[in-house]
Amino acid sequence: MNLPVAEWGYTNPILRDLYGEPPLIWRDAEIHLVVYRTDLANIERVIPEPLKPRTDVVIVWHSRLELAATQGSQSGEAAIYVQVEYDGLEGDYEPFLYVDSHLPVVAGREIWGYQKKMASSIRIVRDMEAVLAQTDRLGHQIMKALVVPTREADLGDVPWSKDGVFSLKYIPATEEGGEPIRELVLTEGRFTSQPGHFFGGPASVTFERSEIDPTYLLEPTDVIGGFFGKGDLFLPKGRVVHNYR
Repeated sequence: MNLPVAEWGYTNPILRDLYGEPPLIWRDAEIHLVVYRTDLANIERVIPEPLKPRTDVVIVWHSRLELAATQGSQSGEAAIYVQVEYDGLEGDYEPFLYVDSHLPVVAGREIWGYQKKMASSIRIVRDMEAVLAQTDRLGHQIMKALVVPTREADLGDVPWSKDGVFSLKYIPATEEGGEPIRELVLTEGRFTSQPGHFFGGPASVTFERSEIDPTYLLEPTDVIGGFFGKGDLFLPKGRVVHNYR
């Protein structure tokens, strides 16, 4: 007897699925952030319609997770957030997003449509008075950020948009001439820092030029500051706010 639909796993492979149903939960993640400004014209070059730039603020994110997660462990993640709006909704969008483990690539793209690629290396290293976060891919340092922790802070000090994170679920059509799935998704996740384990201070960020991963398109005009410490994540399922059909 064939395996009935009711007995399929949450995702492929249906006999023993790769990951479980959201929410995705992280505990005790190392989080490294740099906040800066760029020209609005730069943001327009990296966001899909119908999103529009809302501010000139950009957030560079690096994180490392060694154990406590509901979808894999021992993984790193790096992203660049820009602030956008659509139909009265204010959210962040990640035109560049990298991980160093296959599971978050698959789950992030299949469920939410996050723009994920595999990186060669994502690391967070304490060096002298600073904490270095760096993402390498194809021989390029596509993101390099430094934070010097000088004061206690909170993840709420980071200027996140109020309605969540936008993502673009884009799956090519199977049949010749078929219509791909194109959905704009909004997810209201929660990032929280651990009291007494999160700090802020001066920061810097640089992007090495790569035409394969053109993070340099969001070059900074003014660095606001940075953050580093321990935090947690709760990421539920999202909702479709725009269907490109």
